[in-house]
Amino acid sequence: MSRARKPARLWLRPANKDRAATWVILDGGKQYSTACGASDREGAERALADHIARQFIATPPKKGRDAADVSIAEVLAHYLTLKGETATRPKELAARAENLLAYWGDKTLDDITSATCADYAKRRGTPNGARRELEDLRAACRQAIADNVTRHSVTVTLPPKAKGRVKHLDRSTLAKLIWAAYRKRGKYNGIPNKRRPTIHIARFALTAVYTGSRSSRVWQASFIKEDGRPYIDLDAGVFYRAWEGERVASNKRAPPIRLPGRLLAHMRRWHRMGARYVVEYNGQPADPKRAFRNLVDEVLGEDAKGIVRHTLRHTAATWLMQAATDKWEASGYLGMTLETLEKTYGHHHPDHQANVGAAFTSGRAGRK
Repeated sequence: MSRARKPARLWLRPANKDRAATWVILDGGKQYSTACGASDREGAERALADHIARQFIATPPKKGRDAADVSIAEVLAHYLTLKGETATRPKELAARAENLLAYWGDKTLDDITSATCADYAKRRGTPNGARRELEDLRAACRQAIADNVTRHSVTVTLPPKAKGRVKHLDRSTLAKLIWAAYRKRGKYNGIPNKRRPTIHIARFALTAVYTGSRSSRVWQASFIKEDGRPYIDLDAGVFYRAWEGERVASNKRAPPIRLPGRLLAHMRRWHRMGARYVVEYNGQPADPKRAFRNLVDEVLGEDAKGIVRHTLRHTAATWLMQAATDKWEASGYLGMTLETLEKTYGHHHPDHQANVGAAFTSGRAGRK
């Protein structure tokens, strides 16, 4: 009986008098150079992943193999080949795959255990990032099993899910931020001028709170219809948060909404003043992540802890519940499920568990 072929793997070729120690790829009795020295293990693992991906694309491997005969790099390459065309954020997916390959690139499916998954999370140092990357690995393994790349089941153990941020702003704090963004002036040689460098932050904050939209939907939005961008119809007063033909993940819904009258009036004025995009800097749409962070730190000081752009979405959901808005309408407006709204923000609603309180004060509680 012939011996099963081992999957491609790394080997540190020892140094000799003519060359330094170098990582090489062993595959099918042949050696392939990685051009990586002994200290560049991460680069060698990426080279191994590229080597396996090229092989996978050129010659589809045999089906139904043992987990020990299937490399994780091959499984990730298979997953990226299928997922790459439909991924909402392909660059982020590719970046996560690189992080996975830096650790798992020379391992097989048989090496995936609860211990190695825990070690990966520990090495990554960021629990949320490690969990998201291991979710990709789990999806890749499931795809390999579904496509009969391997006949063995594989379990990827995820670190505990971190508790989500639910901090929200009160109206006075939000007003303080917006006014600071509007009134801040640029300086030249230490002398204030007419330039308004943070006005885009004020517009971002107003739009994010009034619509409860995710930050990317806000700062990418245009008043002129463009391919690949959310669109605000100023005549009809409708915010199309997803563009035509966009594939939206089931948990990232972005339904069109009717804009509140006060916000619509602001937007029409911004457009009359020459704005093409809701959030623009020097005439171009701008991601306000860093500028928002700097302004919050500057204005709120020690109270800025935990406040990020997504806090504005939490603020919108909280205010809607505090105003006793119908939960079904609020969930549709925010683009989240009714279950998520009730679970995360429902306690802010004045009717939350009202019947329970009434039961204790009705005089009937405790009676036989």
